Amino acid sequence: MRILDFYPANCKNCYKCVRNCSVKAIKMIDDQAQIVEEKCIACGNCLLVCPQNARNIHSDLENVENAFQQGKKIIVSIAPSYIGVYDEPYKLISVLKHLGAYLVEETAIGAEQVSKLYSEYIKTTKKSNAITTCCPTVNMMIQNYYPDLIKYLIPIDSPMVAHCKMIRKRHGSDAYIVFLGPCISKKCEAYGYQLSGVMDAVISFDEIDKLIESRNISISEFEETHPDLEGNYTGKKYPLEQGILSGINNIVENSKFAPATISGIDNLKKAFDALSNKEITNVLIEANSCEGGCIGGPAVPKKSRNIYVRKIRARNKIQNLKEKEYKNYSLEEKNLNNIRNFRNKQYIHPKFTEEEIRNVLEQTGKHKKSDELNCGACGYDSCRDKAISVLEGLSHSQMCMPYMRSEAEKISNIYFEYSPSIILIVDLDLNILDLNPVGAKAFNIDVAFVKNKPLSSIIPDNDFRHVLRTEENMEGRKLNLEKYGLTVYERIIYLPKNKILFGILNDITDDEFKKEQITNFKMNTLETADKVIEKQMRVAQEIAGLLGETTAETKSALLKLKKVVLEENE
Repeated sequence: MRILDFYPANCKNCYKCVRNCSVKAIKMIDDQAQIVEEKCIACGNCLLVCPQNARNIHSDLENVENAFQQGKKIIVSIAPSYIGVYDEPYKLISVLKHLGAYLVEETAIGAEQVSKLYSEYIKTTKKSNAITTCCPTVNMMIQNYYPDLIKYLIPIDSPMVAHCKMIRKRHGSDAYIVFLGPCISKKCEAYGYQLSGVMDAVISFDEIDKLIESRNISISEFEETHPDLEGNYTGKKYPLEQGILSGINNIVENSKFAPATISGIDNLKKAFDALSNKEITNVLIEANSCEGGCIGGPAVPKKSRNIYVRKIRARNKIQNLKEKEYKNYSLEEKNLNNIRNFRNKQYIHPKFTEEEIRNVLEQTGKHKKSDELNCGACGYDSCRDKAISVLEGLSHSQMCMPYMRSEAEKISNIYFEYSPSIILIVDLDLNILDLNPVGAKAFNIDVAFVKNKPLSSIIPDNDFRHVLRTEENMEGRKLNLEKYGLTVYERIIYLPKNKILFGILNDITDDEFKKEQITNFKMNTLETADKVIEKQMRVAQEIAGLLGETTAETKSALLKLKKVVLEENE
């Protein structure tokens, strides 16, 4: 089942999601980003950074709303990070009850049990390393990209699953169990457990916030209500960095393992690389894909405080509860099968020859090593990685921004350099910014000398001033430049965003000369016609009696001819 993807959006030339995807699980098809499911580890970074907000995340919210409306026995397992995410966390509990929740319990209850099981595992395991398995993104990351480390994954349920199993055992099949938290990848983890009946739905804090807003509910107007069942200090600390290890500190200190808390995917990659290369051993890694732990999850409400505020607030509130003991589930109810297995889902990268990779690199103008800028604008760490992604069908050559810019500049430069027209570029103060070679030759000036000089120093600037004043382009006007012996057809384009005026002057001097020759020829013809008329009139006077009206008609016809010729020249 596809949990994450993008809605259609304007992805062209953006690639922000690719840049922020640590495992490059995004492909660009027809300038549209798509998530490659078999590569994705559901961290949610790509959806967080998308400037188009094109996130398409599978949601159980509609099913939960229906369950509310149908009066089902809804039991919410709320992640302990709610204490830091919400300004008034215990009023959120009241809102959940108002919406129709039968019970609200803290997932920290499951976390307590997981800590107990982790302690037993650490005391008995023969493995040389151990990695916590509370974070689904970490689990997917290892299964997909570090299959040699699967043996170090602690084979125990996450707190969410452990708690939901307790709820199901106590309340039976008629309970509608919903997990509520800050995580997107929990939706992936929960899918199989939803099918097997352990739980019914997963929704995020962001989703429940949207539901609250759609009902015009103000959290601040409610009284505080504590969850029906709460976890103890050990479980409540889980959303914070070192939250897991600090709860089993005594066990770890007396074990062969050196504890390490690592959060953030890039940091985890370094640690897992070191483990794979056997550079480190006998370590117990508390692994969180989110910087700062679960409190920094990607599915918190957009109006939430920043992560540092959330962390400090959560730590202070949890610390105040350190000495409290909460009763929740009996030992018998906690005594469940919490063993889980992980399998190899390794993504196999296709192999390509060096020749194939070089061919792709050359398509984007990278003919030698120094041409490979490795700028990362396309989203890939190196030009070589980008070329491989093209061969995999994940990207295309046009995603190389330096190459596309170079091509665009090359085309515009070719036009500027080789255009038969005079091209002038001036700023809004009508100072010359650039002049193409044809213009330099026509005006017999050095481009370097004329730059930043007033336009009026080489040609009249009246038309440019008119365009600047009216903010309307001049489509075409004949202009005589007697100083240079030129007649040009002038077009002026106003580009306000670029703060420039673009002048194109087509040399029509030869055309005008030919027109003048034709005009002279016509005028000579007319002079001849005048002479014929004058001569004929004299003859006509002599033989007026003989010719009568014929002479007048001839004169009229010749005058009409003269008029037509003159009109053609106007």
